[in-house]
Amino acid sequence: MKKLILLSMSAQVIMAAFCPYQQIILRNKGYSHSLCGVLIALTQLSAIILPLIISTFSDKTSKAKSFIFFSAFFALIFSIPYLLSLNIYVVVITAFIMCGLIWSINPLCDGYINRALKNDTSRYGAIRSMGTLSYMVILIIFSLSGFPNESDNNSILLALIICFSMLLVAVLFVKEIKSDEKKKESGTFFSFSWFPKRFYIFMLIIAITRIAHSIVEKLLSSYMVEDLKLGRFFLLFVALGAFCEFLCMILFSYLRRKNKVNSWDLLVLSSVGLALRLLLYLVPSVWAFTVAQMLHGLTFGANHVAATGYAADNVAPEHYGVAMTLYWSLAVNLPQMMGAFGGGFIIESFGYPMLFLSYSIFPIIGIILSFVLKKTLI
Repeated sequence: MKKLILLSMSAQVIMAAFCPYQQIILRNKGYSHSLCGVLIALTQLSAIILPLIISTFSDKTSKAKSFIFFSAFFALIFSIPYLLSLNIYVVVITAFIMCGLIWSINPLCDGYINRALKNDTSRYGAIRSMGTLSYMVILIIFSLSGFPNESDNNSILLALIICFSMLLVAVLFVKEIKSDEKKKESGTFFSFSWFPKRFYIFMLIIAITRIAHSIVEKLLSSYMVEDLKLGRFFLLFVALGAFCEFLCMILFSYLRRKNKVNSWDLLVLSSVGLALRLLLYLVPSVWAFTVAQMLHGLTFGANHVAATGYAADNVAPEHYGVAMTLYWSLAVNLPQMMGAFGGGFIIESFGYPMLFLSYSIFPIIGIILSFVLKKTLI
């Protein structure tokens, strides 16, 4: 259990050193908002393709530990030219490979941890919440220490090297988990029949809401630094969201274990929270922004517990790793690619308020579909 917690925490440390800075890294190179949106969308495309390939091979070979290690190692190698080069072609190529590998880490770790726990989703929620806690702590340390310097890609790279090293060391302390179950589809690389219809519908609704959530994940950092003038303290607002996510993941995992709520309830709750969050961003006040950040516990925490729990309840254990990759690739990264691509042009042409207002329609659509398809999903 302790080794699994260490694995989850070290994986999220990498996310803390990369995700809040992804847009800022490109802005530091002098790129416009629209070009940043295009490049982030490109990286999200790689985050769809590479994790699907890597996790499928990981499930087939039962060597998740090795795939986690080498994904982290090569992501670190490609991060060096990505952050330091000013050549647009080098940036595009290295960004595609690096981000695809980084976004392979989460589904690989999710699959590994759930197999180790034999799909006990209540215990998974507790472990994943510790990962969120480490994410929050690292952000606070970064903000209060002034390291890395958000305006210096060399400084951000050094932080990434340190955080990647933590995961590489943590992986050495876990062992490979061999599947005890004989796979009926042992000769099949991938089959849509592995997953029931309701699983695809559930992930589709999550994907629709994730288009709107791309603002939070991909396009909000520059707003905090450039428009709200928060400087390095923007990380404290990201950490506030992570803290609320930590609390909500513990709470909702507990409520799921006690059968007080199910994945459908959490899906609707997270969609309502996301719509409110985007509308609160329209209020030109740091206090309104603070309240909006606190809703991250619903917009991501409840949403993630819903998705992982629904997959564990509806997918055979031997295909859980692929199921989580489908979730991350098609229900998270694909819609975030679409959201980032369109969002960059909206910011450039109309500003952030129009972005917040227009994207609030997506969680509302998610709420409507959840009620219309409730009988199918439950």
